[in-house]
Amino acid sequence: MSQLISLFLTYSLKHPLNNPVSAPVSWMSSLPAVGGLVNVLLHQPCVVEDPFFKGHAQGDAQYVLQCFFKDLASLEAACVSGSVLQGLANDMADMLGPCEVSQQIMTVRSYPVPAPSLAAPGAPTTACTYLVAYYGANQPYDRWLSEYILHHVPLMQRLPQIRQVEVYTRVDAISELGFAREDAIQRNKVVFDSPDALLAALQSPLRAEMRADFLSLPDIGLSHTHQPMQTDSIFNAV
Repeated sequence: MSQLISLFLTYSLKHPLNNPVSAPVSWMSSLPAVGGLVNVLLHQPCVVEDPFFKGHAQGDAQYVLQCFFKDLASLEAACVSGSVLQGLANDMADMLGPCEVSQQIMTVRSYPVPAPSLAAPGAPTTACTYLVAYYGANQPYDRWLSEYILHHVPLMQRLPQIRQVEVYTRVDAISELGFAREDAIQRNKVVFDSPDALLAALQSPLRAEMRADFLSLPDIGLSHTHQPMQTDSIFNAV
């Protein structure tokens, strides 16, 4: 079975836009032509306060296009200069206005949850995602990542009303898209039906247990971002 690969295209703005953005209608005819493309998500900022990061500045507002491919070869073929995917990425930048664009390619690790989303294939969906990234400090991180997956992920899977858990780890891959490369050592996301459901999970006793577990992980000088996002599924291959 092929291992899904995810391309993160991150658009950093100094301030979020006043209104949510929507994918152009023209994308609906362009995306099916991208070979091996499985799913495309648009993540954009929403307001959900994490009690452990209350008042914590997250830097520039980030909008993320997340593209899933069936395998690495398909992703690299889609990331050539002048490709349909590059055109879509540039469309997104034009739509958002002045911004810095970066990219990262990562492998997808999916974990089961008690009640996953049951949206029909191809159906448009909107969810609320807590999108997290960890950045290293030039220290070995294999042990940190191993303990995170072994101990922290099972806690994520037990969050109330959780619909999806994914962890992403680094992949060296070829891309001619021309955007700056990001270097997160790991990303993850937990997905809920709504901002209220995410807030309830963040305020639950299990969230406090997760925080304690995170603080017990090896100290390797990580920095991180934790971003609540409105997530729209804009393409889902049937």
